[in-house]
Amino acid sequence: MLALLVSCQQKQKKEYSYQIVVDAEGCKDCYARLFFFEDTTDHPVVDSITSRDGHFTLQGKITQPGFYNLYYTSNTDNTVVYSTDVYLPADSIHIKSTKKNIRTKFYRVPSTGSYLQNTVVSPLSPMQKELEQYFILRDSLWNQFFTDTDLVRAKFAQTFDSGNKALVEQWADSVKYFDYRFSGYLAAAADAFVRQHPTSVVSLYAMLDNRSDRPSTERFRQYYQAMPAELQRGFYGRRLDEELARNEKRDVNNQRFVGQHVQSLAGKTPDGKELDTEQIFKQNKLTLVEFWASWCGPCRMEMPKYYGLHKQYQGRGFGMVGVSLDTNHNKWRQAIAEDSLQMPHLSELKGTSGDDMQRFGINAIPANLLVDETGKIVAVDIPYPKLKKKLQQDL
Repeated sequence: MLALLVSCQQKQKKEYSYQIVVDAEGCKDCYARLFFFEDTTDHPVVDSITSRDGHFTLQGKITQPGFYNLYYTSNTDNTVVYSTDVYLPADSIHIKSTKKNIRTKFYRVPSTGSYLQNTVVSPLSPMQKELEQYFILRDSLWNQFFTDTDLVRAKFAQTFDSGNKALVEQWADSVKYFDYRFSGYLAAAADAFVRQHPTSVVSLYAMLDNRSDRPSTERFRQYYQAMPAELQRGFYGRRLDEELARNEKRDVNNQRFVGQHVQSLAGKTPDGKELDTEQIFKQNKLTLVEFWASWCGPCRMEMPKYYGLHKQYQGRGFGMVGVSLDTNHNKWRQAIAEDSLQMPHLSELKGTSGDDMQRFGINAIPANLLVDETGKIVAVDIPYPKLKKKLQQDL
């Protein structure tokens, strides 16, 4: 009995008290919810409260130190929305949110109020200070992205009247594909912060915040491995390890196809005809087989970018074939037309149940295979920068 009691006591998690005092200007009939950043998909509600005038206090206990988000909005005025990220536990936190923009140096106004736009958290604990530093760095890169986008568009506008058709098309492609670079800008903010704070739990948060940027996986893994073992074994260290492993597993699993040969691809063209893919491979030194779908947002950004390389290098022996996971024929054709993808297309119209999806283990898109003139797969899921470099070197 005594041993069982000791075992139960050991299993009980340590509790930490928190108190958050909020003054939210204009938040009448204010409804607040406190979320815990548990992992990349699940953000459970820890606490909630309703206040008539926007002045309220949340207090209780948590069992896991970490990053929490307080989201509070007026139930009578949908223009009043605030969102604040805090690290708990900490001494009593006072959050003051106003309708005015407090910081304007970097911030691009979002659809909702946020930490850097109109909120002050005090006092700033060391962890909260680092968290704020990351947000400022991330917002500076966010702002830089839109600044650079405006410059590219302005350059395109200047070029449009030049009469140089090739130059106009080049800058038009630059404008069209620039949005694809957005995740890279934000990932650069995480990269810079981690290099400045190599042993901070906020660095783990920053890398988790940019987990979807697959080109950063290798660098983030190196940063993670250089961290103290205590951080690696901690709550967010384990979460980051799991997320990086997902990207790495996809890459490793898919590489098993390198060296194999592709004689044909299943599916038919938008006109319902067969496509001699073997002949397409023979006609080109390299051919990219890109798996996508009309409903896949990242695919719709990635496909035109790769297609830009196809237009640039098709005269030197670079081909491209689009393989769609669509099930709706009309939406598939409409997406091809909207994105002006004038290249061979195939689809079994079976979604993820298609023969080629099973054959090549395609369980996430966008995905691709790079094939040589003999039909041999030379690369899997090759990112745009590496493909561009390879084409520059080999063609």
